[in-house]
Amino acid sequence: MNVLMKLFVFIILFNVYSYCIQFDYIKFENTDKNNAILKAEKKNKLYEYVIKYKFEKYGYANDESVNTYLYDTNNEDKQSVIFTNSVYINDNVWLDLNFNYEDSIKKSVDGDVGVLSEDKINQQHSLVKLYFKPNSIFTTNITFEGINKDSNLDINAARYKNLILNDKKEISFNTYLNLDFLDIYTKVYQINSNYNKYYKDIDSDYNKDKDNLTRGIEITFKKDFFDSYLFSTTFFRAKNNYDYIYTKRDSFSKEEIDSISQGVKFSLDKSFYDNLKLATTARFSHDKIRDSDKKYLIGNTVKNRANKQLDVNLEYKIKRVKLFSKFTHMASRYADEKNSEKLGAYTIGTIGSSFYTKLKNGDIKFDFNIRNIFNKKYFIDSDTQGEARSYFLNMIMKF
Repeated sequence: MNVLMKLFVFIILFNVYSYCIQFDYIKFENTDKNNAILKAEKKNKLYEYVIKYKFEKYGYANDESVNTYLYDTNNEDKQSVIFTNSVYINDNVWLDLNFNYEDSIKKSVDGDVGVLSEDKINQQHSLVKLYFKPNSIFTTNITFEGINKDSNLDINAARYKNLILNDKKEISFNTYLNLDFLDIYTKVYQINSNYNKYYKDIDSDYNKDKDNLTRGIEITFKKDFFDSYLFSTTFFRAKNNYDYIYTKRDSFSKEEIDSISQGVKFSLDKSFYDNLKLATTARFSHDKIRDSDKKYLIGNTVKNRANKQLDVNLEYKIKRVKLFSKFTHMASRYADEKNSEKLGAYTIGTIGSSFYTKLKNGDIKFDFNIRNIFNKKYFIDSDTQGEARSYFLNMIMKF
């Protein structure tokens, strides 16, 4: 995996070095004191690539003297470099490469106690896809994806440090078979995810390590009936290895769990005329612990996994207004691996609308929605309660 990633990085650097003086254009976008984008692009028959540099500021108050100016502030400086590239070897083989690097510093002041905190976050995301299309009905691709996120939170007044590292890598082999009467999609994948948290203050410190290895396969069948009904069925099976270690000055705990998840997912999309759409998804799964260092857990249901879930979405458009609703039903789940405590089933509803208009030469979009319209009390997992009824109003304007 590391050798392949180094090879892809070399290809990118070679492309940039070879063609950096041959950009089709270089331009600034959204240039103001808080946001700026520098964009360069090049396209021809063999390759195309886009490079973006973004700088964003949120907040923003520059006073950092916590002992003198006691009021709440929350500032963030963020910069990112985005590189997208396609290389066309021939009509049947091509390569897509996408890399995104983000770096931000968040500074907050709690005016009540005069505490300054600083959170440094950087994230790298890479996505590489190699496509092979031998004929008009069959396409394959191999995908490599990596995400790495580091956060370093420092609260000066309390001598507190919180270091969090997240690392996720995924490799998959995908095929697409487009027949006249049916579309068939397959995916074989492996996901490695690692989470490490180090906490330290005046009188305590601890370290948490969570490692997950998941291997799975999915097969999806899709069929479009009468250009109105789109029906799909997905069969899935995945094996997961969960490794958890918690260390503290006066304690140590370790947990290993191997589980298997298998089931089927159905979805149906229906278009009523041109302005009314209905989308439904139903998922049925069986999630069991196959092996564990704690033998009494073997055979139990994996915690926080519902064996049934149903989603219903309805969307209606009339001129410049879009109305929508979404309802989700989640079956009951166990809150622990011992299967001694159950979380109740729940149904959550959301309704909303979007309105589009123009102001001079700019497009404006207004969004308004109400989440959890029934104000249902529910738990997302064993110790996290879901949101109460909430209202959101948003406006987006393009210049």
